Amino acid sequence: MLLARTDTAAITLEWAMSNLLNHPEVLNKARDELYAQVGQQRLIDEHDLPKLEYLQSIISETLRLYPAAPLLIPHMSSSDCIVGGYDVPAGTILLVNAWAIHRDPHLWDEPISFKPERFETENGEISEANKKLVAFGIGRRACLGMGLA
Repeated sequence: MLLARTDTAAITLEWAMSNLLNHPEVLNKARDELYAQVGQQRLIDEHDLPKLEYLQSIISETLRLYPAAPLLIPHMSSSDCIVGGYDVPAGTILLVNAWAIHRDPHLWDEPISFKPERFETENGEISEANKKLVAFGIGRRACLGMGLA
């Protein structure tokens, strides 16, 4: 679990830094938030994270555009079902393509644009974009390392 965590965290950080360098207006907004919430006299600590909502939005947007695991962990159908209009018999291995879901123009406005604002919340409620993000999977079979990430 630690090896998977360090590799995926490194990949996500590399993409996040690349996105920030290519979008200086987002970088400036993130810097302003850091200065306002943490200041310049100390490093960020874990207890600061809930206050850094825009930084969390940047991470979510990075995970949306560049998931560290674009194909989620394979699952097996436990019974006959229909997926996307196709009959799927029990015992079939199913792969979820998070990369394609996160770039689907039917689900996302400007799906290939880096826009962390889509994840901003109001009044502490979960944004619609957060409800569609499946970078770690969803439900009882979500990634066990989500908390570590």
